Order: sequence, then structure tokens, then C-alpha cells
Amino acid sequence: MKKLSIYDRVTGAANRAISPEWRTIKRARKAATSFDNPDVDITTEFRTLAGRRIRLAEAGPTDAPTVVMLSPFPESILSFVGSWEALTGTFHVVAIDLPGFGASEGDRNDMTPAAQGELLGKILDDLDLTDVHLVAPDVGMAAALSYALSPNHRLASMVVGHSVGAPGPLKLAMLINLLSRFSFLRWSTALLGAGPLIAFTSTFGAIRHRYNPTQVDDFKRAYSGRAFEVIHWFADLRGNGEALAQKVSEIEVPTQIFWGDLDALFDVSNAHHLHDAMPKSALQIFPEAGHLSWSDQPEMFAKMVTDWVNTGHRDV
Repeated sequence: MKKLSIYDRVTGAANRAISPEWRTIKRARKAATSFDNPDVDITTEFRTLAGRRIRLAEAGPTDAPTVVMLSPFPESILSFVGSWEALTGTFHVVAIDLPGFGASEGDRNDMTPAAQGELLGKILDDLDLTDVHLVAPDVGMAAALSYALSPNHRLASMVVGHSVGAPGPLKLAMLINLLSRFSFLRWSTALLGAGPLIAFTSTFGAIRHRYNPTQVDDFKRAYSGRAFEVIHWFADLRGNGEALAQKVSEIEVPTQIFWGDLDALFDVSNAHHLHDAMPKSALQIFPEAGHLSWSDQPEMFAKMVTDWVNTGHRDV
């Protein structure tokens, strides 16, 4: 089983140390009651979808509303262990590693919101899913917003948070700004490998939760040898986000926006800007939660998704 190495931890710690946002996150982590993520059995499989080898997991009653969950970066669909049992007990859940993320096949040409949105459409078409409630944090949010602009989408509603696409002043962490601007920094970050990115996110993005060993093993295996491809997601991330932000007011899909109040990577102010721009949206801010808010507050997250799918999406 793969673990975060000393090299991963030291390099991740060095990146935290130069981040001006780390002091606030560090104080919040010390004040919070921490817990280890549960080791939940999420059975995964691979299918050929959108012309790529895509990893997914499917569970829950097939006659229930369909909830599709998209993986974040640098994690995978195993990121949802905290809410998996609650959601699969109620809904037909299909969790998907987006192309190029998690264990799914993909390359640098897939690393824009527009490309991910197009691929997501093809994946849902191939799966023949309809009336989908799309749960999409992090990179999944950008893909979801892009896909929702398609006139032929298959969505009943969306639940999105923690990424680009919000109008107004886009407030990002210093390191993300630098990665977006300078190709040399993207190259050098990729040269260090995915391990330090996982180690950095496991602390910088988390207030309360801690990865379990199965998650660490999966995240490291998923991104092994792929850092030079996936790092292209950050190339002109601000510009790609601003282009998407110009169109989100056109989205008519009912959307539940969620964010952690202590997200240091994508500031919570972005959530308010997105809510103001989207005509059919609701907003929930999770307390004591960082960038990985669905893991920091898994019970709140599962309840939010459940309430939204059952009734909330009809009320906005």
C-alpha cells in the first residue's frame, strides 16, 4: 500500500510554509476536533466512455433519483467516503473520475473547463443517464458549469462548489495564482511529482478530516507518473475561469452552491459572487470547513445533497 513519503510530506510542508494563507488554516486546524475518514468499501470499475477508459463506482437503488458525483483533484471518487453510505442508501449514485483525473484516462488536452464539460456530456450520453443531479466539487464544478451551458444537457439540478466560474473579483490562493501565470512553476511542480500535491492538499485543504490509508494509496496510484499532464489544468486557470464566469448567468439549471468558510485555495467570496450571478441558485456555507468541505463536514454535506435532490431543487 502506497503512503505519503517523507519527501512528499517535506515538499508539501515547504509549499505550505511559503503560502500566506497557511497561518489561518493552521490555527483553524488546531482549534478543530479532527477525525479520520472512514474506510468505506467503494467498489470501482472501468468502462470505455467518451472514447476513454473511465473509472466509476455505482451503488444504491436503481429506481431512485440519479446522483452523479465528480471527483476532485488531486483526489479521486474515494474522496466521498464520508457521505457515500448516506447517499447510496437513498439515491442511485454514480461516481466518476473525470478524464485525466483520479484513475481515468486523459491527457493535457482535456485540462480545461470547456474540454471537461464536453467530455462529461459524452460520458452521460454513453451511460444514458437522464434527470441527473450532478454533484461536482473542485475541478468537477468547472466541468459541470461548462456542461450546463449545453442545450442538450441531461441535468435535473447541480450541486457545485470550490472552483472557478464565479463572476466578480476571483480570489485564489497565492500558489494557484502563480501556477496559473508561470509555465516554469507548473513544470517544476510537475517535476516534484503528485505526492507533494496530495500531501499539500491533505493539510491545506482540510480543517477537520484526515485521509485514511486506503485513500492515500488510491490517490498516489491514480496520479503516479501523470503530474506533467494534469498540471495543465492550472494553465491560464484564471483566464479560463473568467471566460466561464461571463456565461454562468445563462444557466437555468437549479444549482445548490456550497463552500467551506475556510477555503484558502478558492476564497469563500467566490461562492457569494456565483450565487449572485446564477438565477436559480441556493447557497450553503459549511462552518469549520476548508477547500475539501464535503470531507470536513460529511454529515452536513450528505444532508444538503439529500434535501436538495428530494425537494430543494424545485424551490429555487
